[in-house]
Amino acid sequence: MTNLSRITVSAGNMKRTVLTFLLLLTVSFAMASGRSYRFRVMSRVFRYASTVDTSRLRSVDTRAYLKYDIRINRRNAILLAIPTMFAVANGGDREYIGETYDRITIGKNGEIKAKRLLDRSTVPHQMNTMPTLFKYLTPRPYEEMLIEGRVLSPFHFRNRRFYRYQVTPFSVNEALVSFRPRTNNTQMVRGWARVDVHTGRILEGAFDGEYDMIRFHIAVTMGTKGAWSVLPSECSLNSRFLFLGNDITSEYTLAIGLPKVIGDTIVNRRDTALINRVRPIPLTSHEEYLYHKYYAARNKGNDTLRSDGKEQKKTFSHRFWGAVGRGLVDKMKQDFGSKGQGSVRVAPILNPLYFSYSSRRGFTYKFDIRGSYYFNDHQALQLRFKAGYAFKEKQFFFNLPFTFYLDRKHDAYIRTEWDSGRRMTSSEVVDAIKKERADSIDWDALNLTYFRSHYLKVFAHYDPTPQWGLETGIITRKRRAIFTDGFSQADKPSHYTSVAPLLELTYRPTGYNGPVFTLDYERSFRGLMGSNTAYERMEIDGQYIHRLSALSSLQMRAGAGFYTHKGPDSYFLDYTNFRENNVPGGWNDDWACSFELLNSNWYNASEYYVRANIAYESPLMLLSRLPLCGRLIEKERIYFNALAVRNLNPYIEWGYGFRTRAISVGAFVSQHKWDFKEATIRIGIELFRHW
Repeated sequence: MTNLSRITVSAGNMKRTVLTFLLLLTVSFAMASGRSYRFRVMSRVFRYASTVDTSRLRSVDTRAYLKYDIRINRRNAILLAIPTMFAVANGGDREYIGETYDRITIGKNGEIKAKRLLDRSTVPHQMNTMPTLFKYLTPRPYEEMLIEGRVLSPFHFRNRRFYRYQVTPFSVNEALVSFRPRTNNTQMVRGWARVDVHTGRILEGAFDGEYDMIRFHIAVTMGTKGAWSVLPSECSLNSRFLFLGNDITSEYTLAIGLPKVIGDTIVNRRDTALINRVRPIPLTSHEEYLYHKYYAARNKGNDTLRSDGKEQKKTFSHRFWGAVGRGLVDKMKQDFGSKGQGSVRVAPILNPLYFSYSSRRGFTYKFDIRGSYYFNDHQALQLRFKAGYAFKEKQFFFNLPFTFYLDRKHDAYIRTEWDSGRRMTSSEVVDAIKKERADSIDWDALNLTYFRSHYLKVFAHYDPTPQWGLETGIITRKRRAIFTDGFSQADKPSHYTSVAPLLELTYRPTGYNGPVFTLDYERSFRGLMGSNTAYERMEIDGQYIHRLSALSSLQMRAGAGFYTHKGPDSYFLDYTNFRENNVPGGWNDDWACSFELLNSNWYNASEYYVRANIAYESPLMLLSRLPLCGRLIEKERIYFNALAVRNLNPYIEWGYGFRTRAISVGAFVSQHKWDFKEATIRIGIELFRHW
């Protein structure tokens, strides 16, 4: 009996073992089959864009219609200072609607260009509000960047390592692809897409994310035929903006690929009859009510209706201070000319982007005015006034270039550039006085080393080919002593002038989008146009930004300069490619290839220099991979800067920086002859840079 029982139990165990094995085999087969199905579908999605001939898109000429609704759920005085938001912050209503009708063309690089034909809006003064949202309306799922320069697409092959995918059958010929980011990062989205399992073509999809203080939901229907299948035909956007107690939601609906109903020559961009004629999506009853209320208020002259139905009298004082407020916090642009070929743009006076801070220079404020006039596609005039003030150093400086383009195809232009306010030092003046004067005066106590530099440069530039460029002209530099009393005692001039013809040769091995090498030659002659300084200088410089995948890049710069001749009374050294940036910008303006801790005296202290700068930039490096930091940090950088000059060989800087939606921060340490010397923090305002 015992043996029989054991045999029975053993048979039962064997049966359970076989059943378990078969179950595991079935599950494993199903999982393998699921992975195989997911692999096949995603491979076809990643390859789909390469199977479509997109060259025909360059000849596309179509129309697009956009309808939008902006709701002010909650607002306070801070909203007045946000770029492009002054009109809705100062208005009496809580809801605004608008429509646009554009001509759409595709550029050489595949970018979508829109020319506004019709525009209708209830926003006060017909001002653009939150124009940054327009970029979300034309997502490019098959490209590396889903939205222009800011979000990694889950359907590009290089970005697959950042996302997790789940593919389930939707029908015989279609599948549903769900995706989510591996890490919670502002550069990535989550959502779904319905795709054709045989070709990999995306039929429709939705993307949810948050970037630059905007939470968004994008629903898109892709084109159906040929090259249009890689572009959206319809897109809707729901967004929410939250900032310091302000809460604004908006809805946008875009239809693209519409037939040409009216011509491009339109006298009145706000012609209601024309907008009614081209509108492909009927207005809702609520939208018709908002338009009716808006026009009823306009017909009353200076009276406007608030959302609660009450009238608000617009006095002259109210309109005046409203205009002043717009000038303080919003950029101003004025077009002129019969066809709007001229424009003047004035940056907001209180633009937060124009404030920066470093421990060495303190707070710096900048200001920027631009003007242009286009005669045709190849000839134009451009003027820019860029100024700044460093509070700690009490310095005001400006740069004023004026350019006349003769042939933009060959980058042929004539330019004058006036730069003033740059502070520099030279101990050679004091050393020369000490040698000539053997008296008991303490020359070091008279502050004879501080000068303010000004220059005027007039030159012409021409690129015979995309690989070669030539530049020639003349530059006049004047250095004026800040403290002049000591120069009178020493019977020495308090200002020094140099006039130098210049020549620059540019070589771009792969054209305009590759590395750039320049060779500069400059020679000043004593007695030429009032010059009392003679010198000869040469510089070589190379710069290259190597674009990697997923918004990563390697920025490199190397160069050298030297003086081959210095005549009597030539006490100053002034290089073209090795100089301090007096008007620093934000994250994208010379942070990568500049020296942050180098004292300004060293820029003019050696007859030679050799430099090398490297910066690696990535949206996903160190801090951005952390769950909490990933929602805020957009990009990170690692810096390495090296320099060799007389009496400072070598000089090395190490740094790390990151950029968020609000600020950019860089931390740097320096080594003087291999010994660690200094450290600094640099902060730049990035708030609303894309607005």
